[in-house]
Order: sequence, then structure tokens, then C-alpha cells
Amino acid sequence: MDTVFLGALAYLLDDPFQRSAALEIIERGAIRVGADGRIRAAGERRVVCAGLPSDSRVVDYGDAWLLPGLIDAHLHYPQYYALAAANRGLLSWLEQTVFPEEQAFSSQAYAARVADALVRRLLGGGVTTAVVYGSRFAPATAVLFDAAKRHGLRLFAGVTLMDRNGPGPLLTDPDSAWRLCETFYSRCQDEQDLHFVLTPRFALSCSPALLEMCGEFKRRFPDVYVQTHINENREEIDQVGRAFPEAQHYLDVYDQYGLLGPRTLLAHDVHPQGAELRRMAETGCVVCHCPSSNLFLGSGLFPLRRHLQHGISLALGTDIGAGLHFSVWNELSEAYKIQRLQGVGLNAAQLLYLVTLGPARALGIEDRAGTFKAGAMADFWVLDPTNDPYLCERLDRCEDAESPLFTLIQLARHHCRATCIRGRIVEQV
Repeated sequence: MDTVFLGALAYLLDDPFQRSAALEIIERGAIRVGADGRIRAAGERRVVCAGLPSDSRVVDYGDAWLLPGLIDAHLHYPQYYALAAANRGLLSWLEQTVFPEEQAFSSQAYAARVADALVRRLLGGGVTTAVVYGSRFAPATAVLFDAAKRHGLRLFAGVTLMDRNGPGPLLTDPDSAWRLCETFYSRCQDEQDLHFVLTPRFALSCSPALLEMCGEFKRRFPDVYVQTHINENREEIDQVGRAFPEAQHYLDVYDQYGLLGPRTLLAHDVHPQGAELRRMAETGCVVCHCPSSNLFLGSGLFPLRRHLQHGISLALGTDIGAGLHFSVWNELSEAYKIQRLQGVGLNAAQLLYLVTLGPARALGIEDRAGTFKAGAMADFWVLDPTNDPYLCERLDRCEDAESPLFTLIQLARHHCRATCIRGRIVEQV
């Protein structure tokens, strides 16, 4: 039996940074979903519903908006309770707030409660795909995968690896790290929506031996995803230079160990050198911008224009716990403001792309996520402003088709009515 969802649609057909007419907005829209959870058709209601079998189920969301499931490309599961801690910058914040909290995940029972809470919060904010730093502790990371599978969240995650510059309980030697990575990599081989990610924390927390182990793992399993941090904070960059004096720059540390490629996600990159940007473009790396985190830690203003000029794929992340939002939707307004401070104006299509089709393409899952094209999984969320009188009146004053979406990006915060995965409601407010 097919199910048809009715509402206003907004989604991308292509990259709006390259093509001006990439955004599709349909005020009286519909999404037709087959019994297999895949989209049969999406578009104008009268077209999609033409010839609909009599036994089809219809779900009418009225004036609410149906948007592709959001993709949060960077967050830390064991930092769930580290939000909103006063800080004096990245490195001291790690020592004083993050490392103590992450050690609590040695308790599998505690980790299981947090994993379930995190997954439900993500889904409750319209997020259907997340790229996550797991715990250093294997049982804690295992229950994160369990929670994602139970609730339907598409998850990219791995054990957080570090062997220096941190408390003993969070450190892992290279041999043990290999065994942990191999276990989780094997677990994900038969899973369509669970993906293992090789996760060296960042250069300062990894010895040459651990980075060599990561490089060898990537050579042995070339389809593996990699995530790490780069150029987030000037103090951090200076310390990386002293720790790896042979490297030409921060990116070169990862490059020397063979960790760059189209499946490599580099978080932050607030202070890149030109040579680094050129090399990222050459190797096809993805850069993940984390707006509220960069502001909260005082890291700096992300140079989006420079990345685009080099043709680097971009995504957005909440960066829980330095970030302050559990939905990457709320990062869009911060991203807009950061670029305005640098004289760059982003429109609604470009902003939406950064949390839907853009990261889906970067992760190689655009056939399943980030879009409403036929054959993709019916992963979407319902943004419903109808119970907010001010927002409704503000939207009534919009004079063109794209303006309401821009207004919703700036003002809609807790308006997620439902989140659907494969056409099934998994979280409803």
C-alpha cells in the first residue's frame, strides 16, 4: 500500500552554489511513498495523486512544510552533557569539561541512556543522518549503533582514538585501536544505514604510531570513512606545528599518513592556508563547518568563500558539545550571520543545501538521502509553523516563493512536528 504525504515541499535539485535554479518549492505538494519506504514521486499534488489506488493512505499536514531529512555532519556523542560550559578556548575546554565527561562513558548503562537520548533528540529536530564521534569505550560506542538502528537514524560513527595528551582512561594504544576499528568495521558490513568511521580525534591527541595505524587501516579497507579535526583554533595550530615539525602545515600531518580522500571529513578548518585548501580539493576531502561551536569557543569565522573557490565540498555540523543546538537546522542562521560578517550573503537554497543534498553527495548517499527524487528513501521532517501566530503572520508578508523558507531558517526553532524515515513516523511532537 502506498502512502501520500501532503504539505508544502522544499528541496534541492542540484548545487545552488553552481546552479541558480536549483531550489524546488511547491506550495501544494505531495510525496508518494511505496511499501518499501522509497519515494515513488514528489511534486505538485494533483500530479502525484493522479491515478492513486483507492487503498492508498493519505497523511495531510496542511500548511506545514515537508523538507528532506537533515544531515548533521559533525557531533560528539560522549559530549552530550558538556554543552554550555564556560571556557577560555578549545584546548582548556577539552581538559576542564570534555575529558572528564567522556570518562563517564566507561559505564555502559550510562552510555546506553545517553545514546537513546541523543538519537531521539536528533530525530526530534528533523535529523535523519548523523556523522558522530563515538566514545573511546567500545561498549559505549556499540550501544550508540544499537540506538541508531532501533530508532532508524542513519549513522556514521566510530570509536574516538587518542593515545596522548589526555587522561589515561581515554587513551588507546595502536594495536588495541586496530582491533576496535576492525570489530566495528565488520559489524557495519551488512548494515545499509550503519557506517563505520575511522576517528582519530585530532593531530595533538595522536602519536605518529597511532596515525600510522589509521593510515594502514585505510589502506587495508579503502572504502572506510575518516573523520577528524583541523585548523579549529590558533593555539591548537601552533601546538600541532611544534608536535609535527616535519609537516608543512596541519593538513600535511594527515596527508603524510594517507588519511585524505573523498571519504575524509575534516571538521572546522577556520584558519586554512592556501596550500591546504588546494590539497583538500585535489584529494576530494569534505570540510564540515560548525557555526555555533566556532562562535562559542571563540575559534573564528569560517572562510566559506575560500573553500568554495577551491571547489571543496561542504557540510554543516552541530559539534555537540561545543555547539549549542541539537538540530543542525538551527545552525543555518548562525552560518548565515558568520558569512554576513565577511561580506558574503547566503540565500535559502544555499543554506538548505548545506544540510541536505550537499552532505548527502559528500557522503555518497544522495541516492538515499537529502533529496525527494524518485527512488530515494522517504526520509523527511515536517516543519509546522501553524501554531506560532507571529511566525504565521510574518510568513504571510513574504512576497516571493523563496522568502518563506529563508524566514523559517532564521526564525523556526522548535517547530518540528514529525520526523519520518522510509515513510514511517519515528518521532512526533
